[in-house]
Amino acid sequence: MKSTTWILIAALVIIGVVFAIMYFGASGKLSSVEKEKEEMQNSLALATQTISDIQSNLDELDSQLNINGEFPGAGSGDRRTQLANRINNMRAQIENDKRRIADLELRLNRSNTQLRGVQELLDKLKSSVADKEKIVAELQNRLGIVNETLETERIASRQEIARRDQTIAEKQSTIAEKDKDINTMYYIIGTRRDLIDKKIVDRRGGLLGIGRVSTMTDQINIKEFTTLNLLESAEFSFPATRKGYSVLSSQNAASYRIDKAGDFYIL
Repeated sequence: MKSTTWILIAALVIIGVVFAIMYFGASGKLSSVEKEKEEMQNSLALATQTISDIQSNLDELDSQLNINGEFPGAGSGDRRTQLANRINNMRAQIENDKRRIADLELRLNRSNTQLRGVQELLDKLKSSVADKEKIVAELQNRLGIVNETLETERIASRQEIARRDQTIAEKQSTIAEKDKDINTMYYIIGTRRDLIDKKIVDRRGGLLGIGRVSTMTDQINIKEFTTLNLLESAEFSFPATRKGYSVLSSQNAASYRIDKAGDFYIL
């Protein structure tokens, strides 16, 4: 009886050990499954939230990209600046979404988690982001063309203004020169003999020296004359002599007057 009892006890111990081993093995497998399930749920939650956020960003971009009618022309510097800022913000948002998609893909690959449909959604998001990136690039290019065109127009406008200013300056200079010529008088003061020697005056006509008159020659050297700007002064003086004076001028005698002031005459 004792031998049989020990055999039964030994058998029960062996069976208990086997059951214990089986229990702990099953418990370990269950824990691994639970851990894998939890990891999958976390990955799915992260993927869902990320995809939702990116999709919201893309929906917002759709409304922002509708700016074709907002491209300003000349004289709209503030609007061009605002538009450039909006485009820069959209580019920054797109770059941020691209990084988040890449991070999510890398995280899923490292976790060895196979989430059905998630990769398809990510591929669609990447395609949508790429499309919007192209649109933003086109808008940026259009804005650059507008700015370049405006700069070209500004340069052309400045050049045209410079040409007009130069033309006006040349005309004003010409007018000033003509005005100066019109209002410049040339005169020379001297005795008859001095003026004859300088070939400014000669004596003509008369008979035997009687009745000869003084006239201006055709060989006048203008450098011998003094200039008077009538815009600055309308008179000049010459010494009074006992023999008096004689005036030779192409001007009508009624256009000037001579007054005596002390030892000088004022014309």
